[in-house]
Amino acid sequence: MKIDLTKKPDGATHINPHSGLWVKCFGGNSGSYQFFKDGEWEMGFGCMSNSYLEIARPEPWTGEGLPPVGAVCEYRCGYVEQPYSYAECTVIAHFVGESGKSLAAFAYVAHDGVVQLGRGMAELFRPIRTPEQIAVEEREKAIEVMIADTNILTGIMSDRRIMAGQLYDAGYRKQVSE
Repeated sequence: MKIDLTKKPDGATHINPHSGLWVKCFGGNSGSYQFFKDGEWEMGFGCMSNSYLEIARPEPWTGEGLPPVGAVCEYRCGYVEQPYSYAECTVIAHFVGESGKSLAAFAYVAHDGVVQLGRGMAELFRPIRTPEQIAVEEREKAIEVMIADTNILTGIMSDRRIMAGQLYDAGYRKQVSE
Protein backbone atom coordinates (compact mmCIF):
# COMPACT_ATOMS: atom_id res chain seq x y z
CA MET A 1 0.00 0.00 0.00
CA LYS A 2 1.30 3.43 -0.92
CA ILE A 3 1.12 5.94 1.95
CA ASP A 4 -0.34 9.30 0.96
CA LEU A 5 1.01 11.79 3.52
CA THR A 6 -1.29 14.51 2.17
CA LYS A 7 -4.17 12.63 3.83
CA LYS A 8 -2.46 12.51 7.23
CA PRO A 9 -4.81 13.94 9.86
CA ASP A 10 -3.43 16.59 12.24
CA GLY A 11 -1.64 14.99 15.17
CA ALA A 12 -1.09 11.57 13.57
CA THR A 13 2.20 10.00 14.65
CA HIS A 14 1.93 6.49 13.13
CA ILE A 15 0.25 4.60 10.30
CA ASN A 16 -0.49 0.96 9.63
CA PRO A 17 0.96 0.50 6.13
CA HIS A 18 -1.35 -2.46 5.42
CA SER A 19 -4.70 -0.95 6.42
CA GLY A 20 -3.89 2.77 6.06
CA LEU A 21 -5.18 3.38 9.61
CA TRP A 22 -3.73 6.57 11.13
CA VAL A 23 -2.81 6.61 14.84
CA LYS A 24 -1.95 9.29 17.40
CA CYS A 25 0.34 7.70 19.99
CA PHE A 26 0.92 9.05 23.51
CA GLY A 27 4.00 7.40 25.06
CA GLY A 28 5.25 4.61 22.84
CA ASN A 29 3.63 1.32 21.82
CA SER A 30 2.61 0.53 25.40
CA GLY A 31 1.13 4.00 25.97
CA SER A 32 -2.37 5.19 25.19
CA TYR A 33 -3.34 5.97 21.63
CA GLN A 34 -6.16 7.15 19.40
CA PHE A 35 -7.00 5.97 15.92
CA PHE A 36 -8.54 8.00 13.13
CA LYS A 37 -11.76 6.45 11.86
CA ASP A 38 -14.58 8.01 9.85
CA GLY A 39 -13.02 11.47 10.12
CA GLU A 40 -12.69 11.49 13.94
CA TRP A 41 -10.19 10.45 16.58
CA GLU A 42 -11.34 7.52 18.78
CA MET A 43 -9.62 6.04 21.85
CA GLY A 44 -7.73 2.79 21.41
CA PHE A 45 -7.45 0.11 24.08
CA GLY A 46 -4.55 -2.19 24.91
CA CYS A 47 -1.11 -2.06 23.35
CA MET A 48 -0.61 -0.64 19.90
CA SER A 49 0.60 -3.22 17.39
CA ASN A 50 4.24 -3.12 16.27
CA SER A 51 3.01 -3.14 12.67
CA TYR A 52 2.50 0.65 12.81
CA LEU A 53 5.19 2.82 11.25
CA GLU A 54 6.25 6.06 12.88
CA ILE A 55 5.76 9.00 10.56
CA ALA A 56 8.87 11.10 10.02
CA ARG A 57 8.19 14.62 11.20
CA PRO A 58 10.49 17.33 9.87
CA GLU A 59 12.07 19.29 12.67
CA PRO A 60 11.51 23.02 12.76
CA TRP A 61 14.26 24.76 10.85
CA THR A 62 15.87 27.86 12.33
CA GLY A 63 17.46 29.04 9.09
CA GLU A 64 20.91 27.75 10.02
CA GLY A 65 22.54 25.26 7.67
CA LEU A 66 20.58 23.22 5.16
CA PRO A 67 16.84 22.94 5.76
CA PRO A 68 15.89 19.37 6.76
CA VAL A 69 14.37 16.99 4.24
CA GLY A 70 10.61 17.59 4.16
CA ALA A 71 10.89 21.23 5.21
CA VAL A 72 8.83 23.81 3.35
CA CYS A 73 10.90 26.97 3.01
CA GLU A 74 11.88 29.63 0.48
CA TYR A 75 14.82 29.56 -1.91
CA ARG A 76 16.51 32.53 -3.53
CA CYS A 77 15.73 32.60 -7.25
CA GLY A 78 17.97 35.36 -8.53
CA TYR A 79 21.69 35.85 -8.23
CA VAL A 80 22.04 39.38 -9.56
CA GLU A 81 18.96 41.45 -8.75
CA GLN A 82 18.61 43.21 -5.40
CA PRO A 83 16.53 42.54 -3.47
CA TYR A 84 16.50 38.87 -4.39
CA SER A 85 13.24 37.16 -5.28
CA TYR A 86 12.23 34.06 -3.33
CA ALA A 87 9.89 31.15 -4.10
CA GLU A 88 8.38 28.51 -1.83
CA CYS A 89 9.88 25.03 -2.13
CA THR A 90 9.97 21.63 -0.41
CA VAL A 91 13.34 20.05 0.37
CA ILE A 92 13.38 16.48 -0.94
CA ALA A 93 16.98 15.30 -0.35
CA HIS A 94 20.48 16.18 0.82
CA PHE A 95 23.60 15.23 -1.10
CA VAL A 96 27.24 16.21 -1.56
CA GLY A 97 28.02 18.05 -4.82
CA GLU A 98 31.08 17.72 -7.02
CA SER A 99 32.71 20.56 -5.07
CA GLY A 100 32.39 18.57 -1.84
CA LYS A 101 29.78 20.98 -0.43
CA SER A 102 26.52 19.77 1.09
CA LEU A 103 23.52 20.68 -1.06
CA ALA A 104 19.77 20.35 -0.79
CA ALA A 105 17.57 19.15 -3.64
CA PHE A 106 14.16 20.80 -3.70
CA ALA A 107 10.92 20.85 -5.65
CA TYR A 108 8.90 23.96 -6.46
CA VAL A 109 6.02 24.97 -8.68
CA ALA A 110 7.20 27.20 -11.53
CA HIS A 111 5.22 30.14 -12.94
CA ASP A 112 3.70 27.88 -15.61
CA GLY A 113 2.37 25.49 -12.92
CA VAL A 114 4.89 22.73 -13.67
CA VAL A 115 6.78 21.16 -10.76
CA GLN A 116 10.50 21.81 -11.18
CA LEU A 117 13.53 20.47 -9.34
CA GLY A 118 16.49 22.48 -8.14
CA ARG A 119 19.50 22.26 -5.88
CA GLY A 120 21.30 24.76 -3.74
CA MET A 121 23.63 25.56 -0.88
CA ALA A 122 22.41 26.57 2.57
CA GLU A 123 22.81 30.30 1.81
CA LEU A 124 20.04 30.09 -0.82
CA PHE A 125 17.34 29.04 1.66
CA ARG A 126 15.39 30.90 4.32
CA PRO A 127 12.42 29.97 6.53
CA ILE A 128 9.01 31.06 5.28
CA ARG A 129 8.34 34.54 6.60
CA THR A 130 5.47 35.20 8.97
CA PRO A 131 2.81 37.82 8.13
CA GLU A 132 4.42 40.04 10.79
CA GLN A 133 7.83 39.81 9.11
CA ILE A 134 6.29 40.64 5.74
CA ALA A 135 4.52 43.68 7.24
CA VAL A 136 7.81 44.94 8.74
CA GLU A 137 9.55 44.56 5.35
CA GLU A 138 6.73 46.43 3.57
CA ARG A 139 6.90 49.23 6.17
CA GLU A 140 10.68 49.55 5.73
CA LYS A 141 10.35 49.68 1.93
CA ALA A 142 7.64 52.37 2.19
CA ILE A 143 9.80 54.44 4.56
CA GLU A 144 12.72 54.25 2.10
CA VAL A 145 10.44 55.46 -0.71
CA MET A 146 9.09 58.33 1.45
CA ILE A 147 12.59 59.49 2.28
CA ALA A 148 13.73 59.28 -1.35
CA ASP A 149 10.59 61.08 -2.61
CA THR A 150 10.97 64.03 -0.24
CA ASN A 151 14.47 64.86 -1.51
CA ILE A 152 15.27 66.44 1.86
CA LEU A 153 19.02 66.57 2.20
CA THR A 154 19.27 68.41 5.50
CA GLY A 155 18.79 67.01 8.96
CA ILE A 156 19.78 63.79 10.59
CA MET A 157 18.85 60.63 8.67
CA SER A 158 17.46 58.98 11.81
CA ASP A 159 15.04 61.92 12.27
CA ARG A 160 13.82 61.50 8.68
CA ARG A 161 13.31 57.77 9.24
CA ILE A 162 11.36 58.45 12.44
CA MET A 163 9.11 61.02 10.76
CA ALA A 164 8.50 58.81 7.71
CA GLY A 165 7.71 55.89 10.04
CA GLN A 166 5.22 58.03 11.96
CA LEU A 167 3.52 59.04 8.70
CA TYR A 168 3.36 55.40 7.57
CA ASP A 169 1.92 54.30 10.93
CA ALA A 170 -0.69 57.07 10.67
CA GLY A 171 -1.85 55.61 7.35
CA TYR A 172 -0.20 57.91 4.83
CA ARG A 173 0.61 56.13 1.55
CA LYS A 174 1.92 57.31 -1.77
CA GLN A 175 -0.90 57.82 -4.26
CA VAL A 176 -0.19 56.45 -7.69
CA SER A 177 -1.79 58.44 -10.49
CA GLU A 178 -3.28 56.47 -13.36
